[in-house]
Amino acid sequence: MNRSLKMVAESLHAELVGDGAIEVNGVASIGDAMPHDLVFVEDEKHLQRALDSQAGAVIVGKFARLSVAKAKPLLIVEHPKLAFSRAAKLLRDLPERGGGIHPNSVVHSSAKLGKDAIVAARAVVGQGAQIGERTWIGAGAVIGDGVVIGCDCDLYPNVTVYPGTRMGDRVIAHAGAVLGSDGFGYVRDRATGHYEKFPQAGRLEIADDVEIGANSTIDRGALEVWRRRPDRQQFQLLRHPRQEVAPALHRQLRQRWCIPRDGRQSPGRQNGPAHR
Repeated sequence: MNRSLKMVAESLHAELVGDGAIEVNGVASIGDAMPHDLVFVEDEKHLQRALDSQAGAVIVGKFARLSVAKAKPLLIVEHPKLAFSRAAKLLRDLPERGGGIHPNSVVHSSAKLGKDAIVAARAVVGQGAQIGERTWIGAGAVIGDGVVIGCDCDLYPNVTVYPGTRMGDRVIAHAGAVLGSDGFGYVRDRATGHYEKFPQAGRLEIADDVEIGANSTIDRGALEVWRRRPDRQQFQLLRHPRQEVAPALHRQLRQRWCIPRDGRQSPGRQNGPAHR
């Protein structure tokens, strides 16, 4: 989206040095920048490289006020990287998503959709689910029974939200994320050595302003509510909430397949799991 530097500076509360009529429409690294791109510099030692680049303008820190060479317009701010992130959001072209409920989607009659909510093709919204205003449910996503999703959320294609999960406002879940599934909870019977599944009866709650990376998994609690807050605002390739389960599961697999520590199968065990 084309915007003048004057408009960008006003949005970022930046001090503009140079021609405010110049238009930009994107952001880039210094090495890849084109004449309509913005770049940013956090350290004075990189300033000259940015000024020599093809970028249309540079977002810089207050140190640039002392610079004599101003080969291109500068946007002077307190926190260049943060301002650059905000500029990227300001300049990006939002994809065309259509509106309303796609005829190839399946939305239960008891589900409640807020104003301007969008449900894309092949998405499924279960019984009693609630979708907030301006929330987008991408193609092939599955929203389970009783799920509550806040306003202004983006759920990309093939996201699966298990029944009972709750999500706040402005949550972003990228493609393939699985939210609210069972954790790896097992109880070992000391008499037989058999592992039995522990009930996964809790719930997952995701707070406002959380972003979840593609193909991530966040399990629900076994008995309690498992909450994800935006103290680390993006969760990529999340481990299961109970990380200590991994060694136990590894031991279980070794016992069940009778794999010794050297990694070789025991004689007579080549055809599958050992039965005790």
